[in-house]
Amino acid sequence: MDEPDGTLIGFGGAVVRSVEELPEPAGEGAACFFGVDSELCRRFGSSNEGAAVFIRSASARMRPWTRRERPGAIDVGVLRGSASEMMEETLLLGAGLVARGFVPVAVGCDHTVSYAHALGVCRERRATYVYLDAHLDLGLHDDRQQPALHNGNFIGALVRSGRFEQVVNVGARAWTTHDEVYEAQTHVTILRSASLDALAFLRGRDVYVSLDVDVLDPTFVPNLCCREPFGFTPRELLSVMEWLRRHCHVLGADVSELAPDAQHGHTAEIAMRCIHELIGPRGGPS
Repeated sequence: MDEPDGTLIGFGGAVVRSVEELPEPAGEGAACFFGVDSELCRRFGSSNEGAAVFIRSASARMRPWTRRERPGAIDVGVLRGSASEMMEETLLLGAGLVARGFVPVAVGCDHTVSYAHALGVCRERRATYVYLDAHLDLGLHDDRQQPALHNGNFIGALVRSGRFEQVVNVGARAWTTHDEVYEAQTHVTILRSASLDALAFLRGRDVYVSLDVDVLDPTFVPNLCCREPFGFTPRELLSVMEWLRRHCHVLGADVSELAPDAQHGHTAEIAMRCIHELIGPRGGPS
């Protein structure tokens, strides 16, 4: 999508710029989006190759809202290549954008993109990793058979890295999360509801926020890669993101696990609106 003057518009209505052309961040909390358009390490869920381009195209029409509410948002393009190349480039790009004063947001396919991006964004700063996800992604059931990093165990790898002061899940509800093997683990703080009161202990913290779109109920977002019933409504998710923006210092973020579907382009707008709500001036208006 482009403006009448030829300006290209991308993720969530953000203006497209090359990394070399990036301006100074426009105030506190300027989001800088980039896509990772191939799956990195999928083991669970249906394939969603091309999800970043789908989200970019479907959410560009948000531009009238973004121009007014998040004028500093930038889109620097979509990464393509082998999984190993994109893992490295994601880490380096996130670290570079933080150094330049932006809040980088990776828009990926499988949730493993969060592993590389979070390590890059938080390379120089310990933070709390907060992920909204119907699954815990700890890999406790099958890591002996599948020790390699994938979208079902990368949280365990983040915990073991020692790079984050705390790992917090919001919204775990898959039936396996109630299995004894998960109930016994103590490495992740689990908030199963969208209660804002339960978030109070995060007030004032530096946070990295990861959105696996399957935290939402499939009634609202049918094109999920791993559907789970009884999820959040878009309004509940928006409220959680708003609370985190108002009360925490958001260093970076990512969004993943939305499948391309031309009949459900509005779901990309739901995801990007929630990410926009996360990033902006602390205590500022929506």
